[in-house]
Amino acid sequence: MALEIRKNPVLDKLARALLASSCLAGAAGIANASTIITEGIPPAPALFPTSAPGYLLPLGTTGVIGALCTGECGSDTEDVNFFEFQGLLPASSFVITPVSGGFEGGYEVLSSTPVDLGGCDFESGCHVSGAVPADGKLVIETYAECGECGTVPYQINLSASLAPAPEPSTLPMVGLALAGALAWRRRRTRVN
Repeated sequence: MALEIRKNPVLDKLARALLASSCLAGAAGIANASTIITEGIPPAPALFPTSAPGYLLPLGTTGVIGALCTGECGSDTEDVNFFEFQGLLPASSFVITPVSGGFEGGYEVLSSTPVDLGGCDFESGCHVSGAVPADGKLVIETYAECGECGTVPYQINLSASLAPAPEPSTLPMVGLALAGALAWRRRRTRVN
């Protein structure tokens, strides 16, 4: 006795939609695995904030390109930027490496509490390393020494482990719904 398998267009359409959304979600995760954010280019703001904790960078950001405006001491020109890396694996090691044109200024690495985790000047190009705080966030303050008026670019690169992404609660529900639909289809096929 051969079983007759009937096609159910509704279930077939559901299965195709689930497969397509899973592929898109996977591709989006891969695309965000290593990201450089540039000040003034969306999603970054036109100017990074001048107070802590600053701009909250998207998950997976590994580098920031920005610029500081150096001006005369006491002027209202921007000479400090703040931005925050998030979603890092707590207690894992991190390394911050600067890239700049060698201007007078530097950067500080802070926790979100804010506790100073170290810093360095841009001219020497030294890096800062340590352990990621318990909240998985690192706040970076970049600054330029006052002097001649001008804009100086910098780049800050982060090497750190990302915290495992929590599984969305909808995925188990979709799996249960799909299993139920398949069981219903199998039972219906046997009855007929």
